[in-house]
Amino acid sequence: MSAAPGDVKRIGAGELRAFIQDAGELKKGTLLYDGGQLLNLARYENKLFCDAKGSGASPYKVSLVYSDAPAPAFKGRCSCPARTFNTAFCKHAAALLVAWARAPESFAVSEAPPPGAPGGDTARKSVKKGSADAQAMMKSGVEQVGTLVRELGVSGVATIGSDRIEQMEKLAEALRENRLRRLSARTLDLAALLRGQAAGGRQARGAPRGALPAVAYANVMADLLLTARKLEKHLAGEPLDDRHVEELVGKTWKASDRKPAGDLTLVEYAFSTRTTSDDFVIRESRFIDLESGRHVSEKQILPVFLAKRTEPKRSFAGEVLAGARATTYPGYPPLRVDFSDLGDKRPLDAGALEAVLARALPDVGAALAALQEHRKDVFAPDLVPVAVLTDTLFARGARLAAVDDKGEALHLPDDPALEERLAGSLRDARLRALLGDVGIDAALPTLWPLAAVVEGPLGLELRPVLDQGLAARGGPLEGSAWNAAAREAGASPAAIALGEVREELAEALVTGLTGLSARATDPLAARLRDLRLEKQAALLQALPQRPEPADRLDDFIKLYQVLEMALVRLAGATQIDRASTERVPTYESVAVARPDETLSPDEVARRRAAGAMNRYVAAVHHARYYASLPASELVASIFPIWADGTATPTIARTFAPLGAEAIAAAEKALTVKAGRVAKLTAVRVLQAVVLHGGPARAEATAMLGKVAEHAKDAGLRALARDALDVIDAAPSGGPGNDAVRARRAARLGRVHELAKTLGAAPTKEERLEALKALSELGDLAALPAFRRAFYADASREVREEAAYALAQLGDVEMVETFVRMLASRGVDEREAKIAAYALGFLGDVRGLSELLSAYADGYKPGIVADAIRAFGPVALTPLVDLIEARPELAKRAAALDALKKMDDTAVAACLVERIEARRGDADLADKAPLYLKLADVHAHSRREVATALISALSSAPGKEAQAAVKAAQKALGVVKRSK
Repeated sequence: MSAAPGDVKRIGAGELRAFIQDAGELKKGTLLYDGGQLLNLARYENKLFCDAKGSGASPYKVSLVYSDAPAPAFKGRCSCPARTFNTAFCKHAAALLVAWARAPESFAVSEAPPPGAPGGDTARKSVKKGSADAQAMMKSGVEQVGTLVRELGVSGVATIGSDRIEQMEKLAEALRENRLRRLSARTLDLAALLRGQAAGGRQARGAPRGALPAVAYANVMADLLLTARKLEKHLAGEPLDDRHVEELVGKTWKASDRKPAGDLTLVEYAFSTRTTSDDFVIRESRFIDLESGRHVSEKQILPVFLAKRTEPKRSFAGEVLAGARATTYPGYPPLRVDFSDLGDKRPLDAGALEAVLARALPDVGAALAALQEHRKDVFAPDLVPVAVLTDTLFARGARLAAVDDKGEALHLPDDPALEERLAGSLRDARLRALLGDVGIDAALPTLWPLAAVVEGPLGLELRPVLDQGLAARGGPLEGSAWNAAAREAGASPAAIALGEVREELAEALVTGLTGLSARATDPLAARLRDLRLEKQAALLQALPQRPEPADRLDDFIKLYQVLEMALVRLAGATQIDRASTERVPTYESVAVARPDETLSPDEVARRRAAGAMNRYVAAVHHARYYASLPASELVASIFPIWADGTATPTIARTFAPLGAEAIAAAEKALTVKAGRVAKLTAVRVLQAVVLHGGPARAEATAMLGKVAEHAKDAGLRALARDALDVIDAAPSGGPGNDAVRARRAARLGRVHELAKTLGAAPTKEERLEALKALSELGDLAALPAFRRAFYADASREVREEAAYALAQLGDVEMVETFVRMLASRGVDEREAKIAAYALGFLGDVRGLSELLSAYADGYKPGIVADAIRAFGPVALTPLVDLIEARPELAKRAAALDALKKMDDTAVAACLVERIEARRGDADLADKAPLYLKLADVHAHSRREVATALISALSSAPGKEAQAAVKAAQKALGVVKRSK
């Protein structure tokens, strides 16, 4: 981009080598800049200035002078000793040019050269860049966008090459420099869509262009054209509403430009850090005001280079900002605020959460009405923030819906990560409200939840669900996938029909309006008339009659946009028939369509692995299956049933009235070497016994107290402490809820403090330190912070440590995630290794099958064998099954070591049971050597197995049987072993 007379040419980072020939000096300059060694960046006329930190007491004075003739060039000057003036760049001058290329907005415009700056000329009159120049550059940018959209709209994307995409990206940079912020962002989005299509490879001639998401492409094109048209009118003299100034152009709003807002009472319900497509880091807190119900946000917006060396804004999670004062920026909800006074900070308590519920929208219908009102403005963001009362999540297929007390539902996005996080937030709690953003995903009214207000055993809690910005990174479903999802989710026929029309129009835009004919538009117009959209149908039919394709574009985009608004109106709430649903025992706020049959855990696992069943339907089948077993069988079969995290609530309910029998079973699970989940189930059983009441209550309470005080396992101690708190908070249990909350206040305050550091600290080392401290606290309230770090932290090391912390605290909601990580060992070995360790820590039987599969594959046999061994007796039968099916595995030392570390009587009983089951079978003699080898890990099991083999094979005919008997006798020492 050329410079105005007396100005400095703007350059991109890729142009630096054109001005700095010495690659070594450029590298040194880049390191200086990245290290924050430049101070006081300034620009005066055609000169750039800065101070550079050096080895001396005073910083070096650095300047660059730009000239156009005879060719664009920069001349560097510096006060450093190494500088040879008027020749090559020194590293300090190189660093100054790097700063200009990367962040020209960080240069202050000076009225004169800084004092003492080399090359300064204070006698010259200062020249300011006129507003007319800025206006002209904005106008030029808008015209370029209009030309781009017109070209694409007429010819389609078929001829777009990588060079054109690069031009779009450079155009976006220029638009950003000229304060056309929305056009810049959308141009980058367009380039990203087209680059993604190009990366998918060329398609065969005549094949459909399925690689480009047509609806997303049409949405960006419509936004670009409508924004360009609005800005054309503005540049011609039409004033912009302040909201549109902030959204379309951007402005540095002074305090006097902003509106004061006082006496705010704010609760933060989401905190995020994200990087935009044009390399700005945004750190944001999202609040709800308890007085007005408005949603506001505090943002810190910095270029990437500056964010690395700027103190990050803090989170206010777990606090209420009472009496806060601020000024609000113009814009759309959530309104951005700049605090002048944070007010009195107090801990987030039940009263504040009751106020959140009181300010929430009463039902789904109110949320949809808010969306419709919001989207009347075509320049409003796609999403609007809401807090809405919901008491149920309905799980149907791969998608969840939030249901209010009237049975009306808002869909949640089809996102596995969301399902996992919601499962963690809703376990053992009742949903009261969801806070987040509502919009339209294709034809489905959709809520992207950021947080949930739930009611757990200790009262109301605010639990995080999803990071801000994730909704924007997703996109609508396409083609037949969208149609199937919309129908399955229960979208209205009218909404589906209109969504399909918009999708076909989007495909036409991808192809180009030159090919738009009556043959294509007439069927679509007929469908619009069926939907009573007569004016829109007439407009569509008129388009092909215009001979110039470019003349069709504006009305085509107008029609596409109007149909979106109609879609918002048509996309009403889905009605859920509660009578046909069944509550999920593990998640009392989740319901599923009532299954017609009860499946075994093995069949449930198979369907889950195939992706044919969600976790909530699986939980219903598990609960039905375990509830059908008699209590005597549950007592006799502690393993593996108690090691299944999905069975824990059912087992606790079943054992609650059994008193002494339940305590004996729990004691067995706590004392036997077994995986963590079996012990966690034991704690839940003891809690259930106490809450049920009866003679065994005191003994169960005493056992919980011992676990809370003396267990070596941090997760076990934490769960036992929580169980005692729940007991004390119960009406008949102890001092009551208020006393329990007061007792826990100090610990929870420390948890919130460390969780903030873990979520927002700028360095990996600080976050790791916070994570370690949280782990040492051993409090279950830390689970949301650990989950957030596991899913979203930028550092792989932090994510790894978060996985171990979740496993150590017994977070059974993570089992399926870890299983998927281990199953992907061929793709990401490090993630798989983390998963193997974590599954071993947890000891949930659902992870055993994949561990055994990994062991059979020879994947990290030492690590995997240790993980299997950590399961204790739960793993014994499946491990022996695997070795029996694959005898060559017995040659691995790790397999025998795993058996050696298991209980000798359990090993003996397992092998003897197999021998007895095969007594009289022809293949018993063939399997005898394997049984003896496995039994040889313990003296007791060797004697028991050898004795059983002699008994079973002594009268069996054949040489193999007699050889097996002889081998068994040697194992007993009856026959001397051959040398």
